[in-house]
Amino acid sequence: MDKTTLIKSFIRDAGSSIISVEFIKANGEKRSLQFNPRDTQEIKGTGYKLTNPAIIRCRDFTIARTHGGGAWRSFDCERVISIKAKGKVLELQP
Repeated sequence: MDKTTLIKSFIRDAGSSIISVEFIKANGEKRSLQFNPRDTQEIKGTGYKLTNPAIIRCRDFTIARTHGGGAWRSFDCERVISIKAKGKVLELQP
């Protein structure tokens, strides 16, 4: 199973549990975020569809709590270091 499929499966299995993900941004900086995969609020985005299946868009609820809207972020599954949900941790190589 490739990394993107593994991470998407992990997210699907988490249901509505909070997911914490740590990844390396394109600029090399490490970032972490927390999101609920069942968040149904409208995604305000760039106006174009994603063409890369490894990119996941989500609403970072930590930012949403403090700043309200505008908390939409995305991450590349290929750059994920770790992902956690429901007491399970998946450690990966970026």
